[in-house]
Amino acid sequence: MSDAKQRLNRLIELATYDAPENRRTLAVELCDLLLDWPMHYPTHMREPFEVLLEKTVRTIDGETRHTLANKCGGREETPINVLNEFYFDVPQDVRDTIILRNALVDGAISLAGDTADIDEAVLLCAARHQRQDELLGALIHVFNIEQTTAFAILDDLSGRSLAIACKGAHLSRTTFSALALLMDAGGEIEALGERLAVFDAVPLTGAERLLVFWRSRQQMAA
Repeated sequence: MSDAKQRLNRLIELATYDAPENRRTLAVELCDLLLDWPMHYPTHMREPFEVLLEKTVRTIDGETRHTLANKCGGREETPINVLNEFYFDVPQDVRDTIILRNALVDGAISLAGDTADIDEAVLLCAARHQRQDELLGALIHVFNIEQTTAFAILDDLSGRSLAIACKGAHLSRTTFSALALLMDAGGEIEALGERLAVFDAVPLTGAERLLVFWRSRQQMAA
């Protein structure tokens, strides 16, 4: 049996028998395969492996996820959706690279929802109350994202993740600035100035594509 056939059979076996250890091993081996794609493997075969890796990394433990994020987060060979999956697991410089990768992807963008219907006042009202649960709920509702994604956005003190969500949903810079101010009213002036400046630094198409990805996770969970 050829090495390619043996490798494929092993991956199928790991994917078939659902267990934590199998998921960890499957994620690691899929990552290795995609980062070092054999020259004799047809290029069109990559896509199903990319999809499988994207799904698998959502089910692995935090330590393995962190290891894989560091391993493939900065690699050009890493599929864009896998990069997006690891967005909140990598350092800020790698996050910036991921946004740029999204901005350079060809093809039309569907925001999977009419952004014109977004009520920006809902976000501002929740932020003014400065209640974490209210703001979290508003982010989930307004951006149509998972709770874990909303938590990660609030936890990003640089403001970049909030800027991505706001810009990707075509919210105004004024709304973003107000949210950035209200979310950390007691912060240092210098840090606050840097946070307000990130909105203009985030590329629009990159923000749109990453928001589409975040929304797709919510749709799959639903």
